[in-house]
Amino acid sequence: MENKNYFEHFQMEPSFNVDLSALKKNFLKKSREYHPDFHSDASASAQAAMLELSSFNNTAFNTLKDEHLRFKYILELHGVDLSGGQQNIPQEFLMEMMDFNESLMDAKMEMDEKKLNDLKEELESVKKVESDKIAQIKSSYQFQTISPENLQSLIDFYLKSKYLQRLESQLSI
Repeated sequence: MENKNYFEHFQMEPSFNVDLSALKKNFLKKSREYHPDFHSDASASAQAAMLELSSFNNTAFNTLKDEHLRFKYILELHGVDLSGGQQNIPQEFLMEMMDFNESLMDAKMEMDEKKLNDLKEELESVKKVESDKIAQIKSSYQFQTISPENLQSLIDFYLKSKYLQRLESQLSI
């Protein structure tokens, strides 16, 4: 199988704002092309290749249609290792979140629904502020010309978002 990235596979430019309609159209076209049932008369190796392409097509589609998976994937295309803990959440953000964490623990211990709801609203506000900070970089993003500073801003945003998702899941319990 060719060593294409997911965007190349669907003949799209890497972007944080994917045209989901075009993505789905390209996915369905490739699905028909690679579907193993249409290659049942082919050799075993050709069938295996089609199965591999079909699997790649499904994985590529599922990654690019999901905003969070797409964000992570774009960072990985830039060589960012997000799995080994080599990237750190900015310290100033963690300091800001320390009070939030304490309030969350108190509200859960007290089983105070009003405090929990207030914390949910506060968390939504933090998410919006962080998203607004990165909006310009995301909208003007071009894979080949991104500056190291903007790439670092994207990495920081991703790490903050993951942290905020964990807090959000704690609020849902």
